[in-house]
Amino acid sequence: MRPTFLIVLVLLGSAVAASAQVAPHPVEVAWGQAMAAAEAADWPAYLQACERGLELAPGQPALQRRRAEALAQLGRGDEAMADLRALADWGVAADLAGSALLEPLRGRADWPQLIAATTAALAPRGSASSTFTTPEADLVPEGVAWDPVDDVFYLGIVAQRKIMRIGRDGVATDFIAPGAHGYLAGLGLAVDAKARRLWAVSTAQVDDGLFDAATYGTSVVHVFDLDSGALQWRHVTAQADSLGFNDICLLPDGGAAVSVTDRGQVLRFGPDGGAPTALTPPGSVPGANGLCVGPGGDCLYVSAYVLGLQRVDLVTGAVTAATMPGADFTTVGVDGLYLLPGARELIAVQNYNGLDRVACFALGEGGRLEGCRVLVARLPRFVDPTTGAVAPDGFHFIADSHVATFYQRPDKAVRTGFGTSSVLRVDYR
Repeated sequence: MRPTFLIVLVLLGSAVAASAQVAPHPVEVAWGQAMAAAEAADWPAYLQACERGLELAPGQPALQRRRAEALAQLGRGDEAMADLRALADWGVAADLAGSALLEPLRGRADWPQLIAATTAALAPRGSASSTFTTPEADLVPEGVAWDPVDDVFYLGIVAQRKIMRIGRDGVATDFIAPGAHGYLAGLGLAVDAKARRLWAVSTAQVDDGLFDAATYGTSVVHVFDLDSGALQWRHVTAQADSLGFNDICLLPDGGAAVSVTDRGQVLRFGPDGGAPTALTPPGSVPGANGLCVGPGGDCLYVSAYVLGLQRVDLVTGAVTAATMPGADFTTVGVDGLYLLPGARELIAVQNYNGLDRVACFALGEGGRLEGCRVLVARLPRFVDPTTGAVAPDGFHFIADSHVATFYQRPDKAVRTGFGTSSVLRVDYR
């Protein structure tokens, strides 16, 4: 799920640090130093703080634009323009006209070309075919998973608090009824085809407007039998812990890893239930979102939503940026994240700051990301694209979840008007 509170904050973790009582993330520290330096018109310090942040969060658009501002104020126009052209190449919506600190660049001969390139970069790109459209409206689906045995899809539903089973012909049934087994607002799903299990994450947050005060701040992991629909076990968090579970992926031991967005961490569940253990400490992965196991089974790739993809060691829990400093692409805003067949690329749904796209990231030596190819972006059908599922015939993803619109609605009593949702397919080969 797109963490809307982080988008409002523009960069990351004030909410994370406050909720979990942890030290600020180093990028948050660099961001704060940059803002203080800009306020004091200390342009060398502004530049240094932005560069420190970009070393830790390569490809972070807000820091990239801020560095361009510092360079412009220091009279280093060519370097500033290179930073801004990179933003355009990344497909990020950048409000260049609204920054007074870029004024030294506006008289340059190449400024109009930059503005044109920034606008052109936000045009639709590529195409996708339809897998199915939901037969019901106002579902607000957020999670999707594919079962290769039965060749069917499962959707985690936010608004109606259920899981749906949908065939490629669009015929749908309720895998679980609304609210069954204490299922909350449905988010991430993961199919264990060999064990015939469906792992499901659901949560109750104040801005969904679906629950009473005694339920808000809780999350649940359910494990169901795929063939019978029977509940095998579940884990419910305590309200006092205020854990906002988001996405889930299977682990090599048969358990699962769960991202906790509001705590900025990853938890680990064993295959047979019980309380989770912390794979990473709170605040280590700000805005934790989509996640998947790496090619060797020894690490996770996890979306720190506004910072970019992180690599997490499954033994030690150590967290490092997955992208090398100076990368010419951005991994921010990843919602759904998956390893492609062949184990040479990750595929991701990005939905931050104008990206709204499906992109593949090439895995290089040491597990670092070294390249990006965009498959499809900003199609007219896109309204909060979220997660997807990898199948032999392509990548199937939710194109129009309406999830941000639903969570941000002013009147929480309103639960209609969100339309049907489509799962689209794009070829990743």
